[in-house]
Amino acid sequence: MYEKAGFAPADADRAAATVFVHVLGSAPGAAAQVSLTRRLGRSGDPEKEPADTMAAATEVAGNFPRLRERLGGTAATEYLAAPDRTFEFGLETILDGFEAQPAGTK
Repeated sequence: MYEKAGFAPADADRAAATVFVHVLGSAPGAAAQVSLTRRLGRSGDPEKEPADTMAAATEVAGNFPRLRERLGGTAATEYLAAPDRTFEFGLETILDGFEAQPAGTK
Protein backbone atom coordinates (compact mmCIF):
# COMPACT_ATOMS: atom_id res chain seq x y z
CA MET A 1 0.00 0.00 0.00
CA TYR A 2 2.76 2.46 0.92
CA GLU A 3 4.79 1.52 -2.15
CA LYS A 4 1.73 2.06 -4.34
CA ALA A 5 1.44 5.50 -2.72
CA GLY A 6 4.95 6.27 -3.98
CA PHE A 7 7.16 5.34 -1.05
CA ALA A 8 10.48 3.61 -1.73
CA PRO A 9 10.65 0.17 -0.05
CA ALA A 10 12.71 1.35 2.95
CA ASP A 11 10.42 4.37 3.46
CA ALA A 12 7.35 2.14 3.10
CA ASP A 13 8.72 0.02 5.95
CA ARG A 14 9.26 3.14 8.08
CA ALA A 15 5.76 4.43 7.30
CA ALA A 16 4.18 1.11 8.24
CA ALA A 17 6.23 1.02 11.45
CA THR A 18 5.11 4.57 12.31
CA VAL A 19 1.43 3.62 12.04
CA PHE A 20 2.04 0.39 13.96
CA VAL A 21 3.81 2.21 16.81
CA HIS A 22 0.97 4.76 17.02
CA VAL A 23 -1.65 1.99 17.21
CA LEU A 24 0.39 -0.02 19.70
CA GLY A 25 1.10 3.04 21.82
CA SER A 26 -2.58 3.98 21.98
CA ALA A 27 -3.78 0.64 23.34
CA PRO A 28 -2.42 0.88 26.92
CA GLY A 29 -4.55 3.95 27.74
CA ALA A 30 -7.81 2.18 26.92
CA ALA A 31 -6.69 -0.97 28.73
CA ALA A 32 -5.68 1.05 31.80
CA GLN A 33 -9.11 2.73 31.90
CA VAL A 34 -10.89 -0.65 31.82
CA SER A 35 -8.57 -2.01 34.50
CA LEU A 36 -9.07 1.02 36.74
CA THR A 37 -12.85 0.84 36.42
CA ARG A 38 -12.86 -2.86 37.36
CA ARG A 39 -10.48 -2.31 40.27
CA LEU A 40 -12.57 0.56 41.64
CA GLY A 41 -15.69 -1.55 41.30
CA ARG A 42 -14.15 -4.18 43.59
CA SER A 43 -12.49 -1.92 46.14
CA GLY A 44 -14.63 1.20 46.22
CA ASP A 45 -17.10 3.38 44.41
CA PRO A 46 -16.19 3.42 40.69
CA GLU A 47 -17.82 6.83 40.24
CA LYS A 48 -16.84 8.58 43.49
CA GLU A 49 -13.08 7.91 43.46
CA PRO A 50 -12.46 9.31 39.95
CA ALA A 51 -14.68 12.30 40.77
CA ASP A 52 -12.68 12.95 43.95
CA THR A 53 -9.42 12.65 42.02
CA MET A 54 -10.65 15.07 39.33
CA ALA A 55 -11.74 17.54 42.02
CA ALA A 56 -8.27 17.42 43.60
CA ALA A 57 -6.58 17.75 40.20
CA THR A 58 -8.83 20.70 39.33
CA GLU A 59 -7.87 22.43 42.56
CA VAL A 60 -4.16 21.99 41.81
CA ALA A 61 -4.59 23.02 38.16
CA GLY A 62 -6.27 26.23 39.28
CA ASN A 63 -2.86 27.44 40.43
CA PHE A 64 -1.48 27.36 36.89
CA PRO A 65 -2.91 29.80 34.30
CA ARG A 66 -2.66 27.55 31.23
CA LEU A 67 -4.13 24.56 33.00
CA ARG A 68 -6.86 26.75 34.53
CA GLU A 69 -7.89 27.85 31.00
CA ARG A 70 -8.31 24.24 29.94
CA LEU A 71 -10.47 23.15 32.88
CA GLY A 72 -13.67 23.72 30.92
CA GLY A 73 -12.45 21.89 27.82
CA THR A 74 -12.93 18.36 26.58
CA ALA A 75 -9.94 16.96 28.46
CA ALA A 76 -11.47 18.06 31.77
CA THR A 77 -15.16 17.40 31.11
CA GLU A 78 -15.19 14.43 28.74
CA TYR A 79 -12.17 12.40 29.78
CA LEU A 80 -13.45 9.13 28.41
CA ALA A 81 -14.19 10.69 25.00
CA ALA A 82 -10.69 12.13 24.62
CA PRO A 83 -8.75 8.89 24.04
CA ASP A 84 -10.87 7.82 21.05
CA ARG A 85 -10.64 11.18 19.34
CA THR A 86 -6.98 11.46 20.26
CA PHE A 87 -6.26 8.19 18.48
CA GLU A 88 -8.14 9.29 15.38
CA PHE A 89 -6.44 12.67 15.39
CA GLY A 90 -3.00 11.09 15.68
CA LEU A 91 -3.63 8.59 12.92
CA GLU A 92 -5.09 11.22 10.60
CA THR A 93 -2.12 13.48 11.29
CA ILE A 94 0.34 10.71 10.48
CA LEU A 95 -1.46 9.78 7.27
CA ASP A 96 -1.81 13.44 6.24
CA GLY A 97 1.92 13.84 6.79
CA PHE A 98 2.62 10.85 4.56
CA GLU A 99 0.37 12.30 1.87
CA ALA A 100 2.11 15.68 2.07
CA GLN A 101 5.51 14.15 1.33
CA PRO A 102 6.79 15.43 -2.03
CA ALA A 103 6.76 12.69 -4.67
CA GLY A 104 10.56 12.72 -5.00
CA THR A 105 11.12 12.01 -1.30
CA LYS A 106 8.83 9.02 -0.97
